[in-house]
Amino acid sequence: MIILQDFIEKTGVELSIDCKKALSKYSILHLKKGEYFLKESHLSTKIGFIISGSIIHYYNIEGKQVTRWVSLHGNFVTGFVSFVEKTPSLENLLCIKNVEMIIYNRDYFMNILMKFREIQLAWRKILELNVIGYENRVYQLLTTNAEKRYLNFQKTYPQFVSQVPQKHIASMLGIEPRHLSRIRKKILKKEIK
Repeated sequence: MIILQDFIEKTGVELSIDCKKALSKYSILHLKKGEYFLKESHLSTKIGFIISGSIIHYYNIEGKQVTRWVSLHGNFVTGFVSFVEKTPSLENLLCIKNVEMIIYNRDYFMNILMKFREIQLAWRKILELNVIGYENRVYQLLTTNAEKRYLNFQKTYPQFVSQVPQKHIASMLGIEPRHLSRIRKKILKKEIK
């Protein structure tokens, strides 16, 4: 629980004792690599905070798995559109490493979100950062070549380079893994010179 409180307080929000008590009413979920947190067409009824492990968010597009994002330890995870709108999920959330997470069901989370101003403030800050990240990634996809996208991604999300398999990074960047390998080799040659 301390890891979640620390994460929220790092957003600049100080938690009241009552809020900490409300946040302490969670369950722990363990998922193994290859298990799903959420499958497409199902409702997202939970929100988790990853203590350890990682989860890819992907779409099935014409029989191909297209990675939208990877949630790493120390972050919230849910099928956001499904969670908010109570509609079937369009994405799959698959564990690519064993995962341990704090879990809240949707109704309880929405209740404490409405009850505690500090949760509202933290939630807003987290959403703002996520929307800024999405907008920047879309901008990069639309306006830059693959090498520039990778360099920007590497600079913005350095933790991904060491923690996320290359095939998922390539998919997020809209390129094939072999193309990403060539880009990485080219960048490495430039760094050596």
